[in-house]
Amino acid sequence: HTGDLHAPTGLGHAVRPMKSVSSHPVLTTPFIEVEERPKLVRRRTTTDCLFTELTHSPLHDLAPVATLGLTTRVTHSNSVAVSLDQLGLAFEPQRDSTLILVQGGYTAALVKAAGTAVLCALMYGFHLGNMNPAAPAMRADLGIEAGVENDNAWAFCVSIFCLGALLGCSLVPMVADSIGRRKTILLISTVYLLGSALEAASGVVPRPASPLERSSIGLCLLLAGRAVCGVASGSSTVVVPMYLGEISPPHLRGALGTCFQLTCCTGILLAQIVGLPALLGRSGLWSVYLALGALPAASLLVLHSFLLESPRWLAGRSDAEAIRAQAILAALRGEPLSSLAVVQELDLMQMAAGPIAGGGGDGGGGEGGGGEGGGG
Repeated sequence: HTGDLHAPTGLGHAVRPMKSVSSHPVLTTPFIEVEERPKLVRRRTTTDCLFTELTHSPLHDLAPVATLGLTTRVTHSNSVAVSLDQLGLAFEPQRDSTLILVQGGYTAALVKAAGTAVLCALMYGFHLGNMNPAAPAMRADLGIEAGVENDNAWAFCVSIFCLGALLGCSLVPMVADSIGRRKTILLISTVYLLGSALEAASGVVPRPASPLERSSIGLCLLLAGRAVCGVASGSSTVVVPMYLGEISPPHLRGALGTCFQLTCCTGILLAQIVGLPALLGRSGLWSVYLALGALPAASLLVLHSFLLESPRWLAGRSDAEAIRAQAILAALRGEPLSSLAVVQELDLMQMAAGPIAGGGGDGGGGEGGGGEGGGG
């Protein structure tokens, strides 16, 4: 309200004129109506249903790809089935859905290759636990009686396994990249076979005139066998999980990856049971007990035809090896050779491996000329 009011008041002074509030430039500026953006309707996926409508499901806290009971993984526009009962939710009408992908489960070739490869893990577990149960009988036959010096010698005989494992896991990646996963696993089995033979020979050495000489020969053989088996065991912990991951489809990679540790624990259990004094862990029989580690190695060498080469390793070698990788990949997935799924997975492997050698390239492994030299 404006005006020149000078009428006297009870306080003895006139009321001063007031400025118009409505004349302030900020308050007189009209509000600009902002146009609301149209709300985008987000595509409803199975994951949305999992965390909204399916909260009562026992699978609520699990990732959709970790669903028990599904031997195949069904993906419909990045929507994964939650359970067998809710499988139909993955095929709801969706306006932007054009791709339906069904990834197969376990095939005969995949199971045979993985089962043959984990025999290395069985040998690793057996050699990891075969020194404890039969230790009293072994020390008595080798002349390593109780005492400070003898205890140190026995401790070194047991722990040299770890030194060999350190050497093996450090050197085997270069070998696996050079000659391939399959040949490396066969080489590891041969080393296991040699180490088991040396360990078993420590208990059957000829009896010389001096008991001390016999003890020294037996101890040296046992030390050598433990070191050789350690090299093979350290190599197994690197190559076998790598091989299992490279031959497995993505949704089964975790399940097959755990087979290594499970088989290793099985080997430790077998070593602890068979090495009991009531079985083979006694005088005169512990050499047979140590020789049992050669059985899985011999079995792996016999079943070498089941051990397919890693398609991922072949895909990064040369064009000729990429064709071979496609055939192996088709066998592992149970798909025809010209299947679109096989071709797409092979393309992804080649992109992950980088550029491969052509006619005059390096073959991915350092060789010139026609590609790879010895990776077949």
